[in-house]
Amino acid sequence: MADVTPKDVPVPVITMREHRSLWYDGWRRLISSNTARIGMLIVAVFILSTTYAHFFWDYNPKSDLDYSLKLKAPNLTPNEDVKSVHIFGTDKLGRDIFRRVVHGGWNSLRVGLVAVGISLSIGGTLGVVAGFFESTALLSVETILFRGLVGLAVGALPAWIAGQYFQAVLFAILGIIAAVFPRFLAGKPARTILFAVAGLLIGGCGLLVAPLVGLVCGVLGLVIGAVVVRPLGGGLFSTIIMRAMDIILSFPSYLLAIAIVAFLGPGLEKGMIAIGVVSIPVYARLARSSVLSVTQKEYILAARSIGEGHGRIILRHIVPNILSPIIVQTTMGLANAILSAAALGFLGLGAIPPEPEWGAMLGDSYRYLASGAWWAVVFPGVAIMLSVLGFNLLGDGLRDALDPKLRL
Repeated sequence: MADVTPKDVPVPVITMREHRSLWYDGWRRLISSNTARIGMLIVAVFILSTTYAHFFWDYNPKSDLDYSLKLKAPNLTPNEDVKSVHIFGTDKLGRDIFRRVVHGGWNSLRVGLVAVGISLSIGGTLGVVAGFFESTALLSVETILFRGLVGLAVGALPAWIAGQYFQAVLFAILGIIAAVFPRFLAGKPARTILFAVAGLLIGGCGLLVAPLVGLVCGVLGLVIGAVVVRPLGGGLFSTIIMRAMDIILSFPSYLLAIAIVAFLGPGLEKGMIAIGVVSIPVYARLARSSVLSVTQKEYILAARSIGEGHGRIILRHIVPNILSPIIVQTTMGLANAILSAAALGFLGLGAIPPEPEWGAMLGDSYRYLASGAWWAVVFPGVAIMLSVLGFNLLGDGLRDALDPKLRL
C-alpha cells in the first residue's frame, strides 16, 4: 500500500466573503426589486418634473385664464376651434390642465415633506424618549426637565381659558421647583397642600379677566399644583406620552385634520400642520416599539455598564438601530400626506384658489363630469394616483430591502 504523503493531500480553498454593510446590502436588494425600481422611477419623475416646473417654468395662476377655451378637450395639434395645444385639455376657466397639474405637484410635494417632517420630528422624538425611559430611571436633570414640561403642558389649559399664556410658564416653574427641592417637606401632606395653594394662586390670575374665569382656572391650578408635586418617574413619563397618542388616535384622522384646519383657517400651510399633527401618533408608536426591541440588547447593556449618558446612548446606539422601520414609514407617510392634502383640497380646506392643487382641481371639476368633460377630472386624479402609488411601491421595496433577516 502506497504511503500518502502530505503533499498528496489536496489543500482546501477557503474563500472569504467580502464584508458588506447592511446599508450596502439593502441598496443591492432595493435595486434588484422590480417593485422598488418602478416606485423609484415614478417618484423620480414626480420630483424632477415638479421641481423643474417650479423653478424653471414660470406660472401665474392669477392671470392664467381664457374663457374662450372653457372645457376644451385634449388636443395635440392646433385646429380651427382651438388655436393652441392643450394635451390635457382645459378647465372651466380655460386654463391649461397640463400646466396646472405639473405646477400643482410642487404643492403636493411640499405638503408631503413638511407634514412628514412635523410628524417624524415630534412623533419620533416622543416615541424614542417614551420607549427608552419606560425601563430607565430619570436622572436629576431629566427629572427637572420632565416636571417642567408636565407643568407647561397641563398649565396650557387654564392659560388658554384665561388668555393669559404666562400662566403656563408659571406652572412650568412650579414643576421645576418641585423637582429641584424634592426633600422640601418630603413625605408630609403639607408639601402637597403648599404646591396646591401655589397652583391655586397662579390659576387665580384669571380673576383679572372675569370672576368665572378666575374660579375655573383657580380650581384647575389647584389640581395642577397637587399633580406636579407627586413622584414622577420614567414609567409614568412614557405612560403620559403614549396615552396622549392614544387620545389623538381615537379621532378619525380626516375629521381631526378638518377640525384643525377649521380652527387655524384654510390654506396650504395650515393643511401641512393639520396633516403633520394627525400623523404624530403613528411615528411615536413605531419609534417606541422599535426602541423597546433594542433597549435590552447586549450593546445597550454594555454602554450602560461603562457609564455612558442617556443622551449618548440614545443618539449613538439606539437611533441608528431603529432607522430601518422609520425610513419605510416615512416613505409611505409621504404618500398618505399627499392623499390627505388632496382630500382637504377637494373639500376646499387646502390651497386657496387660484393656486393649483390636485385635490382642489378635482373639487372644481367633478361636477362637469356628467357633461362629458372627463379630462378635467381624470388627469388630476391620475396624478394623485401615480404619486401615491410610486411612494407606496418604494416603501414596499424599502421594507423588504432593509429587513435584516433577509441579509445574505
